[in-house]
Amino acid sequence: MYCSKCGRQISDDARFCEGCGAPTAEYNSAGSSQNDYTQHDAGSPSIKVSPTFNPLLSVASFIPVQLFLTAWGAGFLGGMSLGAVKAWKLGIPEWAPFVFFGAIFFFAVPALVYFFKKKTYEKTEYRFFKDRLEYSEGFLTAQDKTIKYDKITETSMRRGVVQKRFGLGTIFLATPASGYQQNRASSGIRIKDVEQPEKLYSQIESLIGK
Repeated sequence: MYCSKCGRQISDDARFCEGCGAPTAEYNSAGSSQNDYTQHDAGSPSIKVSPTFNPLLSVASFIPVQLFLTAWGAGFLGGMSLGAVKAWKLGIPEWAPFVFFGAIFFFAVPALVYFFKKKTYEKTEYRFFKDRLEYSEGFLTAQDKTIKYDKITETSMRRGVVQKRFGLGTIFLATPASGYQQNRASSGIRIKDVEQPEKLYSQIESLIGK
């Protein structure tokens, strides 16, 4: 179908136009209230950003967990299989089950992480309008949310060691519902792995006034 405002072709199940951010006719006809905040026509988003998927960054950030699961899989499943090998007299070396299950975990875990993270990043987008943030997140469990800027209490930027290596960063937006721990926001909206994080952070701060 096509956007009724800008004429851009969009998917049939889209709630908002990817070009101008206007709600689709199908979304309007689904029973949404005319007072719904997302119905307000605020034009195109001032900022539109998606996380950048970097295969090396994804693998590198998961190495500690990968090594732990590899050791656990090799030790636990390999140990259980060793009993069967001895009982059934299969004639294979005793170390073979440990190597077999260790190899499965070592290669399968990062492959799964790569697949799900890539798909999640492809489905994630943040759209900053004049007075609100609309964002879509998730792959297996997708969610679309809208938050007004007056609900954002604090903004911050973080760049890990690995992120710096690839020129990426994470921007955090705290809200009253996030909760606080030791005077720091413990949860909220995390815009992960964005390019040129300093420039984007400055633009967001100027837009929402935090």
